[in-house]
Amino acid sequence: MAGEGGDDAEWEQLASSEQLEAWVKRFAGYRQPPTKDILCKWLSRFQPEHLGTAHKVLDAVIVVSEREIHEGYRDALTALPGWSKSAAAREGRWFFVGVGGAGESGPAMLRMFREANGLTSAQWQDYFKMPRELPRLALTAYDHVVFVDDFAGTGRQIVSYWPLMQELVASEASCYLLLTALTNDAERSIQDNTELDVRARLRLDATANVFAAACGRFDDDERLVLVDYGKTAWPSHPKGFGDCGLTLILSHKTPNNTIPILHANHEHWEGPFPRNLLAA
Repeated sequence: MAGEGGDDAEWEQLASSEQLEAWVKRFAGYRQPPTKDILCKWLSRFQPEHLGTAHKVLDAVIVVSEREIHEGYRDALTALPGWSKSAAAREGRWFFVGVGGAGESGPAMLRMFREANGLTSAQWQDYFKMPRELPRLALTAYDHVVFVDDFAGTGRQIVSYWPLMQELVASEASCYLLLTALTNDAERSIQDNTELDVRARLRLDATANVFAAACGRFDDDERLVLVDYGKTAWPSHPKGFGDCGLTLILSHKTPNNTIPILHANHEHWEGPFPRNLLAA
């Protein structure tokens, strides 16, 4: 395999220089963007007759940059009824909470949310709470709790977390969930099983699932090929968690609902967008 300054002719066996350059440019928003060498190493795992399908996968990848995540959080908060950075215009009390505990995505995204909305100064500190702090706030129907996370693929995690959210809020306070992206299936599940008002910059319908009939990018034979490679990348979830079949990449981390050939990183497979930067 050629290195970054290696033999372009060797790369041409896997993809054209134009394709590689276009992919590298499009994927620059990921925290560890794949180089031409990384992409070629990934492509080399496919049989020659399957390279066309692998190219289609890379063409289908959606990378949401940090800038886009920030813009989404700004737009979402601005649109919430009653919110204003001006105390005179703000209605009721407002509190912001990351979904889940330490080590989960919510607290990390809360930091990005805070930066995006210009709420990093000390005067805003009391607006940001840990989940365990909610009960002592004695919330009422005039208050607002904004839960923040990055992505919902199936909605299961949020739905399972909802009873705890309810217990912690313990009132008729308005509860919102701000996300960067979610699938239509996840949105329906959250709406049907919680009282959260969900806001997200990006909504993914059935066409985003490469294994769904609604996705016209791949034919049935290609889907079978992708499942076979997926079984090597993540044997228990070859289509991604929840069979979501996504090609979504967030700047800070690839969702596990994305097809594993893009993110798995272990001795049997190395994807170009690893969830874990070091092999497990």
